Amino acid sequence: MIKKGTSGFQLNPLFLFIIALGAIFLVELLVMFLLGLLPNLPLALEALLDAFFLSLLVIPFLYFLFFKPVQKAIEQRNQKEAERDKLEKIDEVKSQFISIAAHELRTPVATIMGYTELLSDQDMIGSFNDKQRRDFLATIYESSERLSTIIDDILDVSRIESGQRLPLQKTPLSIKDLLEKVLHRLSLKSSRHVNLEIKPEVPERLLFDGHRIDQVIENLLSNAIKYSPKQSPISIVVEADGHRCSITVTDHGIGMSDEQKSYIFDKFYRADSSDTAVQGLGLGMSIVKQIIDDHDGTISIDSTLGEGTSVRFALPRDNKSSA
Repeated sequence: MIKKGTSGFQLNPLFLFIIALGAIFLVELLVMFLLGLLPNLPLALEALLDAFFLSLLVIPFLYFLFFKPVQKAIEQRNQKEAERDKLEKIDEVKSQFISIAAHELRTPVATIMGYTELLSDQDMIGSFNDKQRRDFLATIYESSERLSTIIDDILDVSRIESGQRLPLQKTPLSIKDLLEKVLHRLSLKSSRHVNLEIKPEVPERLLFDGHRIDQVIENLLSNAIKYSPKQSPISIVVEADGHRCSITVTDHGIGMSDEQKSYIFDKFYRADSSDTAVQGLGLGMSIVKQIIDDHDGTISIDSTLGEGTSVRFALPRDNKSSA
């Protein structure tokens, strides 16, 4: 009659029905007894009072005995279905991620192995001039750097998944110097021009982790370059108010739909997962979001499909560290 299920104690439906009939019968007896204490009532009034008192006593009983447990059971079922759908989606996304990661890791490894084999082949190395050998070494370095970035991203996401905060070393630093360093590094490996504008109100120093904010800017610039035409402009604007300093990276590329924007900070999500999609594990923006959150900052995206994207993040302005 009473059994213990996975979600607690559950009553057998037949047993509930019998209890309900018995309860209604007892309530009816109680009502008839009460009406018997009121003599000489007209039959119609007696029937009306009988129905009223019966409803007054039975309806709450039926609510707590039937409706509420059924409502709770439906809510639990819907919750379990939602959790199952969420787990299935996570499994599907992780399967896609493993496939993408295997491909992304294989590409730089194959490049490193191929060029290393060429440079180590004594019969072939003499056929290459100095410039070709330097190009081979530069390609090996770029592939190693790509491999290192992939591994770092996976390690960062592993920390985030386990509930750990990313390690931060905050020191008073110049955001202007950091941006110029990132742009100089970019100029060595890309011909894309980025316009940098720093407003006069920006403090000389802010309190942040240089390596992590470098990682954020590098990721945003990398996305702007990958998802916009080669000749289209890319800009970085730095401004500040009394409380925060904001950095906005804007491109005029393919942009994103509202649906894509809603998922952009999810782990393993890539806005373009087609066969022609640009390289990437879909980890960068989730890590960027975590870095900004750990700095007590904010990040937002303004994007229109076919027109471009602006990503704006803001860091708290530490007046004590300002010059």
